Amino acid sequence: MWKNRPLRLHTKTTLLASVISLAVLLAVLLAVNARMVSLVRAEERALAQLQAVSVAEQISLLPLPYDEKDLGQALAQAHRARPNVLVVRFWERRGETFVERLASVGSAAAQPIPADAQAALLKGLNPASHDDASTDSDVYTMEPHYGVFAPVTAKGRINGAVEVIEKLESVPSLVRRYAHTAAWLALLGVLLTTVAIYVLFRYLVYRPMRGLLYGMARAKAGSLAVQLPVTSQDEFGRLALGFNRMIERLRALTQERAAQQEILQQRVHEATAELQERNAQLAEANRELYQTARRLTQMERLAAAGQTAAQFAHEVGTPLNSISIHVELLRAALAAHPEAARRTEIIGEQLERIERIVRRMLDRTRLEEAVLQPLALTPLLEQICETTEPTLQARGVQFVKAFAGNLPLILGNADHLQQVFFNLINNALDAMPAGGVLELRVKQSGEQILVECQDTGCGMAAQTQARIFDPLYTTKGRGQGTGLGLVVAKQVMEEHGGSISVTSAPGGGANFCLRFPAAAQDNSETASAVAVHGAGKGQA
Repeated sequence: MWKNRPLRLHTKTTLLASVISLAVLLAVLLAVNARMVSLVRAEERALAQLQAVSVAEQISLLPLPYDEKDLGQALAQAHRARPNVLVVRFWERRGETFVERLASVGSAAAQPIPADAQAALLKGLNPASHDDASTDSDVYTMEPHYGVFAPVTAKGRINGAVEVIEKLESVPSLVRRYAHTAAWLALLGVLLTTVAIYVLFRYLVYRPMRGLLYGMARAKAGSLAVQLPVTSQDEFGRLALGFNRMIERLRALTQERAAQQEILQQRVHEATAELQERNAQLAEANRELYQTARRLTQMERLAAAGQTAAQFAHEVGTPLNSISIHVELLRAALAAHPEAARRTEIIGEQLERIERIVRRMLDRTRLEEAVLQPLALTPLLEQICETTEPTLQARGVQFVKAFAGNLPLILGNADHLQQVFFNLINNALDAMPAGGVLELRVKQSGEQILVECQDTGCGMAAQTQARIFDPLYTTKGRGQGTGLGLVVAKQVMEEHGGSISVTSAPGGGANFCLRFPAAAQDNSETASAVAVHGAGKGQA
């Protein structure tokens, strides 16, 4: 009979609650035990470390060289200070290693200090404690023990170290006593909880459950007007209330479906409004793209207009020179005729005015012709570095200079070269908005002088490197670059008989290399001094 009879609900619940309670209490007990062991051992290690530091400070106050008797008294006093101390050692520094000199008990053979602990002691740090369960002598029992170190300093120098080794036998015994007490209390608590659940379940669950089963039976029979009495505010009361509301909800199913349809229509309307907003944003983006295309077309037209103006100025300049020559001839031939001479003078003045206008147009489309003279690169670069270094520091860029000595002179123009170097430094600053390192190196390679400007910026892809010397090409944002700086730099290097090249990779910075031919070796010291002065004048 007992085999075919199922367990009742309150019996199952009581057994399940008892098992869960017991499991939870055991888990909590294990966690608390582990935590207690950890806390007690951590406190023991902290006290041992404090004792080691105290002994190290006491030895540091002893006069050098340390006396064996004084050391023995200090170590013995520390050994007697705490009952769990196994041994206290003093390690004497010899070079970069530590050798045992004296211990509070002499029967134990010392193990060498680990390499990482020696490195920390040489830096004046307190190495972390090391656990060890091995036994080397009758002093070290089979119980686990640990050791801590503290450096001994004298006159600002690490002279040795103090090691304190303690045993941990008190921790497990304390935990076992606590665990036994907690286990009995846990079993008593589980027993009381089981009895209370069994009694309360019969009175608080079975009675209201019978009423619910009765109402459900009537509803199953077809009486949809049934209403269960709500006699309490607990779960069974809410269950009865929910049953009553379920019956009412069946009657309101049509209204609920209508409400669902209205919500769906509202969501469709919101999605349509969002789509219209996205279409408006797309139209705005198209307008901005069209305006950008128009601005590019205008820039192309302006560039073409500049080329046309330069060609016009060049073409007009030649006949103006011829007309000026003939006017001078007429003025000489008509010198005896005052009226004719006055008119030719007016014509000459107007021709000079036209020549000035043409010259200004040409100046806007080409660089001023450089006058090359013997020039020392190092003083010029030193002045450029002195000028730009405050800006670099303000932008978080470290400036590294590496200038070789006894470099030969070059034939150059200080003003134009300054324009090149300032342009390279500004480009490096734009490539390192968050700071970095800018290195400027100067050296001699055969008959050439090499100047390298290397940064740690964002770098360039291969397709960008192929176009950086093209006119009007720039990777900077609107209003930040004209695309002419490197074009001018290349023209300046060509007029100096040199070259400029770049090596870069995305994310790997950029390295611009400038090659100058060395000037002839027969330049005098006077010419060199003039060149240096000219560089300074150009910088000013």
